[in-house]
Amino acid sequence: MPAEPLSEEEQLVRDYDLYLVDLHDEIPALVPQRDAMRAAWQRGDFEAYQRAFEAARAGGVIAENGKPLYSLVRDWFTEPFTALPRNEETLPAQEEMLNAFRDFFYRSPSPFSAASYHDALRTTAFVRRGTAYGHLVRADQWRDYKTLLQEADDVLDSHVDPKDFSWRMSDYRRSANEGSFDVFKARFERAWLLDRYNVDLCQAHARMIMPRWLGRDEQDLEDFALRAAELTKDRYGFGFYALIQQANTEVGDHELEDTLCDPDLVKRGFEDLLVRFPAPSIMNLYADTLEWMGDTAALADLLETRFRVMVPQIWYGDTREEKIDYLFATLLEAAEVLEERRASR
Repeated sequence: MPAEPLSEEEQLVRDYDLYLVDLHDEIPALVPQRDAMRAAWQRGDFEAYQRAFEAARAGGVIAENGKPLYSLVRDWFTEPFTALPRNEETLPAQEEMLNAFRDFFYRSPSPFSAASYHDALRTTAFVRRGTAYGHLVRADQWRDYKTLLQEADDVLDSHVDPKDFSWRMSDYRRSANEGSFDVFKARFERAWLLDRYNVDLCQAHARMIMPRWLGRDEQDLEDFALRAAELTKDRYGFGFYALIQQANTEVGDHELEDTLCDPDLVKRGFEDLLVRFPAPSIMNLYADTLEWMGDTAALADLLETRFRVMVPQIWYGDTREEKIDYLFATLLEAAEVLEERRASR
């Protein structure tokens, strides 16, 4: 019986020797620490999480994917909570997990536990509100949203400590709700002083200073990207410029022509990152950004010579399946360019 023909995706995998790695599996040396944090979550051991987070903060290690180790500790521990789809159907699971943060706060009150609970409350508040335009949000959704945000503020204000890194980060995040660019930027600057190399902080800030949220125009984002690159180039080259531009590739109606983004500087930034931080996620972020910039020729070059490991979490989509579909669609477009090149030789 003849074998079934390979699908386009299967041919792509075969032709370019592609394989898939999940984001939290990409750095083998850190797997024991990752597993320890996953186990801590399962037994509700927030104190073990706090010890690991603060030890990583004190150590100052930057991992192979360019992120401070403490950011990875947080991601590993809170993964079950943050990975939940942001919709009403998951609210029961969301609120059950929220209880674990609440218990930690009341069991071990501190600026750290207050910040952890505050952030979880804010996440749940936005799930309660939903993603609809304001005039389409139900009255009960608005009420629950505002109630949870007020509770989050009360929790954070109960243990004020501007010198505590986690408290300062949470205080910055809530300033987005004030709707003031100047207030938000001032809070960001205070948080950023505590760690210039916090990739997550800078990418989140890049999202919020777009014109559709708190930014005044596209110059705000471009100025920030250039300044961040200058202040971090000792460790990242122009990598922060690239990562800040990449942060908004998933935002609807945000296209290259709507920005002041310099595509050549983005590519230089990713090349700087790949030399310093060889984790597969960096290569996937590079490919994602090239797709957003419409640079299919450069994307094809990447597939032909260097892109081999697919990291689905990097790509656009609400589910793992949607992310993988988007990833393959992008790579198939690049493969088509390579086929055309070969045919024209």
